[in-house]
Amino acid sequence: MAKYNVENEQVEIHIERLFKYSPELVYSAWTDINLLKQWFMTSQRTNKLFDADIHEGGQYRIVDARNGKQNVIQGKYEELVSDEYIKMTIGMPELSDSQDVIEVEFEERESGGTQMFFYYQSIVEKERRLTALEYKHKKKEYHDSTAHGLELMFDRMNEVLDQYVEDNDMLL
Repeated sequence: MAKYNVENEQVEIHIERLFKYSPELVYSAWTDINLLKQWFMTSQRTNKLFDADIHEGGQYRIVDARNGKQNVIQGKYEELVSDEYIKMTIGMPELSDSQDVIEVEFEERESGGTQMFFYYQSIVEKERRLTALEYKHKKKEYHDSTAHGLELMFDRMNEVLDQYVEDNDMLL
């Protein structure tokens, strides 16, 4: 479940997800371009470009087309610890010059599977015309819609992993 923070201009989203797969496979969903382009910020149907140089310092660029509009999503891989941790930036240059931060941790469960801890941090700039209450509502709306979109994206990630395991006759 996503948690909400209204203390400053930052919006922080924390999501925990349990996957029935190993940390290695869940990490691969984030670092294997063939898996990644099926669920991260795009879909097979809307993906027009997915270019990623997946290593520390490497960059990625996604062009996703929906409803006649192209969205560009880009960022940088800041830290990659195999099967354990990812830190990366993400931004949409048409909307903002700032980059948000994503951190993902993968922890193997004793009972099997992987607990994924996802942390997202974004700045929601305060417009002068907004009262403190209006700004608080704007941040909450941004948080809730972003958290919902991320939850849907992780649902899709799970479907992609299910299909990958099925296609490759892998055991859990």
